[in-house]
Amino acid sequence: MTVHYDSSEKRNLPVLAGQSTLATAAWMMASPSIVLTFLAVSLGMPVFMVGALVSIRQLASSLTDIFLFDAITRIRNRKLALSLADIALAVCFGATIVAVLFGSKSQTMVVFVVCVFVMGMIDEFQQLLLTDFISDNLASKSRLTLKYVQMALGGSIAVALTWIAHELTLELLPVNRHSIFVAIGITCFTLSAFALIAVQDLAPRSPRKDGPIRSPLKAVSNYVSNVFKMMQHGWFRKFIALRLVFASVVLSVPFFSLISAEAHHTSNKGLTALIISYALGYIVAGPLWGALNSISHRFVMMTSALMIGVAGLTLAILHIYDIDHDVRIHAVAIFVVTVAVRGIIAVLSLYYMDIAPKDQRVNGIAVARSFVRIAMIVLSTALAAIAHLHETVWAIIFITIASVIAAIVSMILTEKPQKGKGS
Repeated sequence: MTVHYDSSEKRNLPVLAGQSTLATAAWMMASPSIVLTFLAVSLGMPVFMVGALVSIRQLASSLTDIFLFDAITRIRNRKLALSLADIALAVCFGATIVAVLFGSKSQTMVVFVVCVFVMGMIDEFQQLLLTDFISDNLASKSRLTLKYVQMALGGSIAVALTWIAHELTLELLPVNRHSIFVAIGITCFTLSAFALIAVQDLAPRSPRKDGPIRSPLKAVSNYVSNVFKMMQHGWFRKFIALRLVFASVVLSVPFFSLISAEAHHTSNKGLTALIISYALGYIVAGPLWGALNSISHRFVMMTSALMIGVAGLTLAILHIYDIDHDVRIHAVAIFVVTVAVRGIIAVLSLYYMDIAPKDQRVNGIAVARSFVRIAMIVLSTALAAIAHLHETVWAIIFITIASVIAAIVSMILTEKPQKGKGS
């Protein structure tokens, strides 16, 4: 199917920019990697449990890739599905806040596990569907603009909302203050859901395909078949290799947040500093990687990986010598790794949308993301165990080494973009 972009795209771009900005701000204000980590540590949850929340989320995403990718390709009203997904995310985050404020420690742990699992499924569902939806409704140049504008604007909104919430809640207990940040995120998710309804889907609806209800075994069989089919394409094998190289690198934010939460979860400014640093990372990442990505994908990958390596090495040294008590040290580290991780995620996403054929787009990204999720489940579980049995700093050291290796491998695997092909 060929989509003809016309004046309707000019209408969709600002609407999608506004919607994605709200969604980005929501994920910052209620970030599972930062805010939920602080809440969990504040409640005294075991370090392994806090670290394992990353694995639980990745597991849920992998199951979505395996069991739902075929159903996603047959969704007719995509914007309604995406809108309902935002509402479901708001409900999940709301449940965590209710558990934190009114539940026992054991009840809260169960709610965290269940909600993080559901969030992982919904988030992955959205990412798979958005890849197809945005590719159909925006041309390549507009996709790049959207990708980086949402980072800058979303980060700006998150900084403003965080600072206002900080000033208005100075007298509250840390847990209550952290809960308010999540409540703001819930509001942003709700507004994002309504904004999606205003998007005009340019892709014509294909005839409804009501396939038979598939058993889990049939779904797994279809997934395996899809894997073998996709692996026959050279462009896809190269993309898979790049995604796997960076599997451990993108884990930097949750584990940098964990070591920060351990040091500053009782502070009245610890979470505020980290959310602002996280949001500022998005603001800087937008124009920075937007400019550099047009030069070379390989340069963006190498630079991002080395930034995480330098931040990790610095933080590890300061922690080992017991001079990392200032929250500003952790805030700077979060800022650097956020900029770097956003660069990695954005460049891989844009690269995929540029090279993937329409008829292989959703199936291909489902396979690629599931491969990476499996690797991340193993890695995050191992890092959580290391943090629990020893110290979180050892997880930081592992990520630092992996980042340097990723920079070297990306330099070898990624070809220089040919002029005129947009890298």
